[in-house]
Amino acid sequence: MATKTIMKIGAAIASSFMFVTLANAATQGAYVGVGLGGSKINADSTSMFKNNTGTTGTANSQSGGLGGKLFGGYNFNQYFGLEANYAAYARTTNKANVGSNSASAKYTMSAVSLVGKAYLPIQQFNLYALGGVAEVYSKVNYNNGSNGAITLSNSNLTLKQGSTTTRQLRPIYGVGASYDVTSHVNTGLEFSHIQGSGNTNTSAKAIPSANLLTLTAAYNFG
Repeated sequence: MATKTIMKIGAAIASSFMFVTLANAATQGAYVGVGLGGSKINADSTSMFKNNTGTTGTANSQSGGLGGKLFGGYNFNQYFGLEANYAAYARTTNKANVGSNSASAKYTMSAVSLVGKAYLPIQQFNLYALGGVAEVYSKVNYNNGSNGAITLSNSNLTLKQGSTTTRQLRPIYGVGASYDVTSHVNTGLEFSHIQGSGNTNTSAKAIPSANLLTLTAAYNFG
């Protein structure tokens, strides 16, 4: 699912909140929940491949798809809370072909985050912003069976087959909106972004940035 598609879905769902008449501020107390929706690891690239034969070749990328998260937190009052979550993202795959020769690089990512949430109750809605730190687990699996017909600009991807795993703390931020279905159950829409580091075209240890847009459902114990 491309980033533009994710954003269009988010805009459509967010606009539907304008017709919801259930009113409540964020409920004080502990809560747990789950989110499911679209995700994208921003490592899609065809420029990491180089054709060494002088003949016609092709390169393509596939990115975006189903992602989700599990979360739990505590609202200290109607304006501020803390949340911990685990999120998983859809894989991004880059491939190149020159005749019968091929090479690929496949990225997977998950993250454990701790964020603060600042709420802004406006009439029927709880709008909020979130920000914090994510421990990101990024893995790239690479395979190059082209016997020199294809090389990768990424100097770390020189073996015919292998993988590189990187763990790093990165900033995470986002926005969301929610409303209470009952006194203990709420649902909402949330968009979050992990800020990557490094260049995936030149280093397998780079952390790609990633987006996650989820419909959420949570149970509040307050």
